[in-house]
Amino acid sequence: MPNVRWGDERTYEFAFEGLPQGGTVAVSTNGCLRKKADREYFKAGLARMVEALKPETIINYSATPEEIFGPYTDSGIEVIELPYSHTFKKEVA
Repeated sequence: MPNVRWGDERTYEFAFEGLPQGGTVAVSTNGCLRKKADREYFKAGLARMVEALKPETIINYSATPEEIFGPYTDSGIEVIELPYSHTFKKEVA
């Protein structure tokens, strides 16, 4: 499953290049939503990614705000949130 990343509009031409259309893609909002400008870059890139790749499922490794992902779930794309944890527990045998 491709993990898709992009920057601003200058990266769109190559960010989605070579990735298959349809199927499942992974993204992450981790660190992308704190500042308004970063949030807008993420929203614009997500829209462009959906347009280019037409995924059936988007797995997001962090918070999945309705304002950003709602239009895609409304259009029939399955959006799955995998919560990001800042703490990692080490198992002891």
